[in-house]
Amino acid sequence: MLHNPPPPRGPRGSSPQVRGRGRGGIQKRRNGGPAPKIDRDGDLNMDAAVSAADKPKSGNGSGGRGRGRNPDRPGRSQAGPASRPGGRGNTISERAKQNMIRGLGGKQANVLESRITDGGLRLQVSGLSESKAASNPDGGLESLLGFLERKASGLDSKSNRAVKIKKSSKAGDSVFITASPEDIAAILKLNNFNFAGAILTIRALDASGDAPDVPSATSEVKDQLRAVLASRYDAGLKLLNLSSLVADPGLNSMGVFNGSTTTSKIFPALMVVCNDLFKTKKEKQEAIVSVTLADNALTKVNEIHILAEMFPDIRNIDLSRNNLADLRSIDAWRRKFRNMEHLILVGNPIEAQLAELKDEIMKRYPKLHTLNNVQVRTQEEVAVTVAADEAARNPFPVLGPNFQDVGGVGANFVTQFFALYDNDRNAFLGQFYDSHSKFSLAINMTAPRSTELSVPVQAWSEYTKHSRNLLKVTHLNTRMNRQYIGVQDIQPVWASLPASRHPDLHTQGDKYIIECNTVSGLPDLTGQAIHGVDGLMITIHGEFEDQPPKNADKSLRSFSRTFVLGPGAPGGPQIRVVSDMLALRAWAPLAQPVVSQSPPQLQAALTPEQQVLQQQEAIANQLTEKTGMTLEYSAMCLNETGWDLEKAFVAFTTNKANLPPNAWVAGIPR
Repeated sequence: MLHNPPPPRGPRGSSPQVRGRGRGGIQKRRNGGPAPKIDRDGDLNMDAAVSAADKPKSGNGSGGRGRGRNPDRPGRSQAGPASRPGGRGNTISERAKQNMIRGLGGKQANVLESRITDGGLRLQVSGLSESKAASNPDGGLESLLGFLERKASGLDSKSNRAVKIKKSSKAGDSVFITASPEDIAAILKLNNFNFAGAILTIRALDASGDAPDVPSATSEVKDQLRAVLASRYDAGLKLLNLSSLVADPGLNSMGVFNGSTTTSKIFPALMVVCNDLFKTKKEKQEAIVSVTLADNALTKVNEIHILAEMFPDIRNIDLSRNNLADLRSIDAWRRKFRNMEHLILVGNPIEAQLAELKDEIMKRYPKLHTLNNVQVRTQEEVAVTVAADEAARNPFPVLGPNFQDVGGVGANFVTQFFALYDNDRNAFLGQFYDSHSKFSLAINMTAPRSTELSVPVQAWSEYTKHSRNLLKVTHLNTRMNRQYIGVQDIQPVWASLPASRHPDLHTQGDKYIIECNTVSGLPDLTGQAIHGVDGLMITIHGEFEDQPPKNADKSLRSFSRTFVLGPGAPGGPQIRVVSDMLALRAWAPLAQPVVSQSPPQLQAALTPEQQVLQQQEAIANQLTEKTGMTLEYSAMCLNETGWDLEKAFVAFTTNKANLPPNAWVAGIPR
């Protein structure tokens, strides 16, 4: 399957200046302070030039096995239900794939998934040996069982019942587990979940201990479909020819067109088999660049929507001599194939309307330069369009960090943090924390992340018991108990967290974004300043490695940590941590700030891309002034209306009542 379809910024800009001298603002004390091809099995190899890459290692493995109910609620599995045209999902479950193939084996095309049944009180779980947990001393069994219990318990947010596995045994790659009927039903829902970089296959066993029968024709059908695909693939052109499938001798010999089966129903099975020929997304991108779907009597691309899901990076598509009547017939691909460069619609009724529809088609596919073998854009124009499209998606550049220190206090604290937290957490606690300091930790398991990243998502089992993610933790007592106050409460929490290793601040500074700003109104522990005292807020975005005790592999994670510093109380640390908030998420590289360059002595001529961006910025500012929308929403509105200011204003007027509060400047609608 495809890789199943990106850090916050701290405060910047003008900051309150340090108030008057009588406020007791933060400062260094003068008495000193802390130091500053077809193979031998007959399978089709779509391109001999494509090297076999490693399998993707994404997944959510688990560490040690937990007991009782875990308060955290797991995120959604990467392998979801079968997608529907126009739906939100973009993956197809393994069970749905198998039903497609089995339906063909029975010479019918009903590809609906069957209902899940209990099948007894035992389950067979496969895939453990392919996971990273297999390297554990026990072969990963305990980690797997803990993962199943925790995930299954969190599927129903309204239920407080904890799923419990009664018995378990391991035979080869399979793990057999016994549980109550209710727990069996819950664990079955974890079929195709990711565990430590491997996909789990879970199936019920009947009373005799046998698995439900699988049609023996399934393997034969797959072999026949592979042969069909092999005969239709041109490795030199990297072209997959799927034209006139109804006339294909191989498919007809299978009898799939003898009944009511149409091209649109054989197509999903072909795509499932084709997709399984590749191990990685990169292999698919390099092997199949062009696809022809001519002469298939298609009336809508909805009938072949699975192509966009499994091969989204195809650059050239031929839809010649079908029955596509108008633009609506290709609407299902409106937001698909963002890399499409050449589209052929010759011999379709829609061809007569291309003069009017050309602009809309070009808008849908920013990289499209050839339509019906006629160039519609130059490469330079494509570059401008792509830049504008990206600007509309993210109209603001990533700025560099803003570090407003006071007396070197912020710089000294950051230096001490990186020196001590990885090596001596107790020393760091004693130097900057007191009985009033607060610490909390939150895990964001749904942070956006590029599908191009090869670093797997690691297990969070060592952190979840302390997570105070307010979107997940809804009980007041739990929220309060997971905010740790004072050194005595913070020290055991830090001791329970895995050992960490942050990149060196001096030699790998590009791994961080560090900001510092002044803040006001902090509690004055001496009671002298009624309105509070001034301090600093330091925000660090970056990454670190950790190594849980029960895991031989190191984990790479991203973090954001916000410290609020204030003057210490008498007899305590000179500079104290008022608040320490740590946010963790799956690793992703930091967005690098835009490096500002000094303007040249002579005004250089703007490139076409710069001219377009400059014009669009001016138009967006006009719409913002006229409507009161934020610049981001103005850019989104203009992008949807072809950057026509009048059309954008009409669209704004029509949809004004439906805009969310964050669409308005200062959150106030006009």
